[in-house]
Amino acid sequence: MDWTDCPLIERVPGKLSGAPVIRHSRVRLDDLLVNRGEGDAWLADAYRLPLDTVRQVLAFYDQHEEQLAPAV
Repeated sequence: MDWTDCPLIERVPGKLSGAPVIRHSRVRLDDLLVNRGEGDAWLADAYRLPLDTVRQVLAFYDQHEEQLAPAV
């Protein structure tokens, strides 16, 4: 399993060097994970993402953390 199994994440060659990002944005997945301690609402506000999207991505990560390849 990898991040391609999450419909909210995409990897586009040439977009942020192919790093996993939130679909239709330039927000790197790593940025959400590194700043997770700030809270869901803070992440949504700081990265201008819907709160529901932030929560769904983090829930996917929590459910699959051991199976996920490193994001970078």
